[in-house]
Amino acid sequence: MASIEQRVIKLRIECFDLPPHDWGGHTEIWLGIQCGKEVVQEVKLPTQDVVFEAELRVDGDPAHGRPNFLGPYAQGSAQDRFLYLCWGRRHFGLWAGFRRAKISLSGLNWEDIDSNRLMARVRCTDAKGGPSCASLKGDFVTWSSLPE
Repeated sequence: MASIEQRVIKLRIECFDLPPHDWGGHTEIWLGIQCGKEVVQEVKLPTQDVVFEAELRVDGDPAHGRPNFLGPYAQGSAQDRFLYLCWGRRHFGLWAGFRRAKISLSGLNWEDIDSNRLMARVRCTDAKGGPSCASLKGDFVTWSSLPE
């Protein structure tokens, strides 16, 4: 019989190496995290670092498969869950985005989330000096357990 586990984990996303506030014709750049269809916790550049806090529900069978991340911050299908960091600005209260960075959750396993507290360090400037976008790979995202 399958043993379904359900829990809530806390995420801390630490963004560093942020791009300039006036890149590519954009004179005011903000960074936020997508929650459902909305961008929240926006921070205006320039700044040294940006930190986002989020919670995800997790369920699945630890003996047979990967964790399934759920909740408003989790985007994508069950096989390819991810978080979105969004670049843009507020214009008359509406978000006007121009880039998104995709942070994959699909590489995380049950051992990675054992503490129920995870931290992702995200490098936010690409090789051309602009805001990181698309699926972030390699050293753009580093996961670790978040100390209590």
